[in-house]
Amino acid sequence: MSTTIRTTGIKPGEINLFVPPDWFDLMADGTDREATRARCAELVRATYPNTPAERREEFTNGLLYCYDRYLVDGVLMYGVITAPLPSTGAQAVWQVYGGVVAVPERPEEMDLGELLAQVFDQQFSEEMAYVETFPTDAGLGFGFISQPAVLVPHDWEGDAGTETRTGLAGVLSCPHDGGKGLLVIGTSLDPDQVRELAGLVAVIASHSVFVSQASSE
Repeated sequence: MSTTIRTTGIKPGEINLFVPPDWFDLMADGTDREATRARCAELVRATYPNTPAERREEFTNGLLYCYDRYLVDGVLMYGVITAPLPSTGAQAVWQVYGGVVAVPERPEEMDLGELLAQVFDQQFSEEMAYVETFPTDAGLGFGFISQPAVLVPHDWEGDAGTETRTGLAGVLSCPHDGGKGLLVIGTSLDPDQVRELAGLVAVIASHSVFVSQASSE
């Protein structure tokens, strides 16, 4: 899937996103909101064929609300996976986001894994479980996984307690000379699925490549 990049502070360009063939990407139509609405409406209709039309319209409007928010934030890809894992049969509920971010020049000379760990520690007040550097089709890859605690809404506390954990995995893939990179983040409701989630995130980030770059306007 090819996506055009127009992110503040980064030169416009194009990226080929490597995703599964049956991947439903909320952002696949770019800024074409009507095409996005039509795709979302068809997904909701196929998923809930016996649900009243008014209720299906509410579901579609909810997806469009997410689309509007993510588009403003510069998200290029947003997918949700709800399927049994082949390895265990356990139900996966994953969300995967992707966007282009500015990367310092000569990133291979930086310990970016340590930088990510520091940012993560400041945000969540605990250490990451694992950080790794590896090659990607774009050049360099920096990945991490963790199981951070998250606050539970008050109306959930009776069922889930006051806090729970989630699975968090991310990969930054960028050219060796920096400039821009693809950041793919995944979250899982089950923290024990974080390694399987990390595998999907790593595949998407590792095989997505920047294919062109237009001159700045």
